[in-house]
Amino acid sequence: MAFEYVLTDEKLKKYMKGSDYKKYISLKKEAKPLSISLAEKIAKAIVSWAKENGATHYTHWFFPLTSKSAEKQVAFVDIKDGKLISSFCGSSLMKGETDASSFPSEGERVTFEARGYTVWDMTSPVFIKNEGKVKVLYIPTAFIGYNGVSLDEKMPLLRANERLSDVATKLLNKLGYTDVKSVYTDLGIEQEYFLINKDLYEKRKDLILTGRTLFGSAPSKSQETYHHYFDKIDGDLRLFMNETYENLLKMGVIAKVQHNEVAPAQHEVVQRYFSTTVACDQNMLTMDALSEVAKKHGKVVLFHEKPFSGVNGSGKHNNWSISTDGGENIFDVGKFDEDTFMLFFVSILSAIDKHYDLLRLSTAGAGNDQRLGGNEAPPSVISVYIGEDIENMINSYITSQKSRSKNVSAMDLKTSYLAPLIKDNCDRNRTSPFAFTGNKFEFRMLGASQSPALANCVLSTILADELLMVTKELEKGKSVKEIVKQNYEAHKRIVFNGNSYDNQWSKIASERKLVDIKDSVEAYKSLLDEKNIDLFERNNVLSKREIKVRYLSYVKTYCESIITEGIVMNNILNKQIVPSLEKYLDFTQSLLKNCEKSHLDTDYLKDRAKDLNQRIIALTENSKKLQNILNSAISLNDVTLKANCCKDQLLPLYNETRNIFDEIEHSIPSEFKPFPTYDDILFD
Repeated sequence: MAFEYVLTDEKLKKYMKGSDYKKYISLKKEAKPLSISLAEKIAKAIVSWAKENGATHYTHWFFPLTSKSAEKQVAFVDIKDGKLISSFCGSSLMKGETDASSFPSEGERVTFEARGYTVWDMTSPVFIKNEGKVKVLYIPTAFIGYNGVSLDEKMPLLRANERLSDVATKLLNKLGYTDVKSVYTDLGIEQEYFLINKDLYEKRKDLILTGRTLFGSAPSKSQETYHHYFDKIDGDLRLFMNETYENLLKMGVIAKVQHNEVAPAQHEVVQRYFSTTVACDQNMLTMDALSEVAKKHGKVVLFHEKPFSGVNGSGKHNNWSISTDGGENIFDVGKFDEDTFMLFFVSILSAIDKHYDLLRLSTAGAGNDQRLGGNEAPPSVISVYIGEDIENMINSYITSQKSRSKNVSAMDLKTSYLAPLIKDNCDRNRTSPFAFTGNKFEFRMLGASQSPALANCVLSTILADELLMVTKELEKGKSVKEIVKQNYEAHKRIVFNGNSYDNQWSKIASERKLVDIKDSVEAYKSLLDEKNIDLFERNNVLSKREIKVRYLSYVKTYCESIITEGIVMNNILNKQIVPSLEKYLDFTQSLLKNCEKSHLDTDYLKDRAKDLNQRIIALTENSKKLQNILNSAISLNDVTLKANCCKDQLLPLYNETRNIFDEIEHSIPSEFKPFPTYDDILFD
């Protein structure tokens, strides 16, 4: 049953007195705190609904700085005077407690000062999940330390959205839209993933322990034949996708679209648009559901950005727009007057040009570094695609000339058997990091495994800051057109409507003085720039203290990921690859001796044996070198120095080492292969 396990406001209404319910809805809409007495009534209503639907436990569901969710399940019942009683009350709903020192806090919470709190997020609905034989009530929350410092991805997003709503509402009121009471951001997420057989996955220690293959040559069949993209969804795959869809629908998540992606064994699911905080929660829920359903079908889902070298990686496309409380999309051309549309549209261009480094930061991660820049994902330099028509509209607006935009009309398809086709007001540029697609912007740089919360926090913060400056300019007496012209001329360098995969783009970007932040280590540094600290602090999104926690946490996670890959790589080398190659060498040498006795041509066998011997020696030497650098990296206490060691020394050695094996993998007979190949995994 659709939405069976999500407590919508309409359902909640049935479990509360009318006056209490109206008061709760009013407080939620106005973002005002609840009283304890009202919280008790809401808690009573929630637990009644949850128990009616079979829930026996509840959990505060939160998102520490790990890009994963966390939970602690608690039974609804307790015992008092020998009788079972309900232990769920208003305080249970509003606040939970956990050991904050066991999550990334980078010194903010230590073992002897460990307390942390989870605080109910009223913007996101509670829901029930089937956890084996137990049904659990999930309460979305934010996560903070005892000192009030945010230790999660949600709190800054809530603050940023509230700031944007406040600033944008005041600006719209000033522009004549006095009926607008609040503004919110809409979000639709496209989630890419790989689905592979569990039995093959379990034979790949690199996939199990790092999420990606550290060895492996390209599959025999190229993805460029496009045989997989939008191919028929059949058999086991259809059952898997449909079960995921049904499970999500029960919890209030609408998986609107599902299809096969470009790479073999790669797929995509698209969530319906919701307000940003809800959409971010639902994305994490979607990832959980995909993984859980896959297990039932003997499959494993991979969310790593680049699980297979030489094969398209996976991203998370962030489709973002802004709407008023009346549901009017500000980026929908024609919904608002020209002045308002232009002011908001050019403001986001200005904001991105000023804060490109923060957008790049929001996509940083060891996995995404493997993906960005290839002809499968946007390049690491930030630009914005707006399309020829919108560009003409802006130029015509600021020069007071008649728009050169093409009239939108039905296309001539040269046959009357097809329905009339109306073109959109702009094309789709799949190579652009940040592309306008008609009534929203598609931010394509996010990695598949990443939480979308940080990226959307950045977008709301930088736009709020820009709109505040615009409002001040209006108050000084400047006209909307003057502001739009001034800002567009100053920041139009960020607009690029061409092919971002073209080699010429890097030259053009350099001429425009657009900075290319190529790797995560550089991206993380931008978080500590004084201008960015000031931006977050003046908009009450993150304090300097909270920013430091994030910097240290992100860099530490990066280092741990790279170092783990090195340890796993060395284990695979010494326990699987080298022993397998030695067996193959022994077989080759034995065959060589037999051929020599029979006076057969043995030159090709001699070459093979020589090559195998050289590769075994090279891999053994690289293993020793790798261990030395790993020991050095692990011993470094300074996280920045450690990150540089990982980036500049370990990663190049990983690539060099894997190439020694990958170059001959296809020529190794099946009985000597150390693990399943790409052919096995992707085309099984």
